[in-house]
Amino acid sequence: MLEARELRKEFGELRATDDVSVRFGETEGEMVFIVGPNGAGKTTLVNLLTGLLEPDRGEVVVHEKVAGGNGERVEREITNVPPAERVRSGLVRSFQIVHVFEEMTVRENVRVAVLSRYGKTLSMRTVDDGHEAVEETVDDLLERFRLADIQHEVAETLPHGDRKLLDVAMSFGLDPNYLLLDEPTSGVATREKEYVIETIVEASEADDVTTVTIEHDMDLVKEYADRLVVLHEGRVFREGDPSLLETDSELRRVLLGVDE
Repeated sequence: MLEARELRKEFGELRATDDVSVRFGETEGEMVFIVGPNGAGKTTLVNLLTGLLEPDRGEVVVHEKVAGGNGERVEREITNVPPAERVRSGLVRSFQIVHVFEEMTVRENVRVAVLSRYGKTLSMRTVDDGHEAVEETVDDLLERFRLADIQHEVAETLPHGDRKLLDVAMSFGLDPNYLLLDEPTSGVATREKEYVIETIVEASEADDVTTVTIEHDMDLVKEYADRLVVLHEGRVFREGDPSLLETDSELRRVLLGVDE
């Protein structure tokens, strides 16, 4: 489980997160969607969880399974742990703006991530004792993210939906326990949004990866969320079942500007 405890972050007079406490992954493979109006603190919270920002107060904690402990977990505070070390611990994120190697092929991009996962420092084209395992992992990711048919295409030539899937496939190449996604459907054509989210959901469920997704499309949230966390003015405004989007009039007012 990944936990924020009273996280506060201020930028001058703006309090972007105001003592936010929330848990993710109380059940393995949970799909949590973070929603809220612009300026609610959604991206700031994700940046605090992944180490791109340091909180002014509060803690970030992971609850890790004890080896041979029959499901027993131990808390580990990671508030001051660098982002790269958090990745090695299974805390991975994907950004709103796609980060891929533009001049490399789809397969080469995924291979880079997998090589990092296996701690390889050799050239991508160097064959060593672990080469077969790396290529098998790459093959699996290409299939799961529906990229196998375009694996030899150069990344910069891909349509935006495929670029998003490639970006997330690379994140999966790092073997996450928790994957934090900042608007994975941003910039994706309406007809492709469900395809992108559905692909991510299927891959996450297959590996019991807990996903924490910032999303503005409420139709996607209602369709795919296990749990909803609503931020407003830097605080947790609501938390619970996505059916709240239909039944909570105050929530609808905050998110949609709908007075009922």
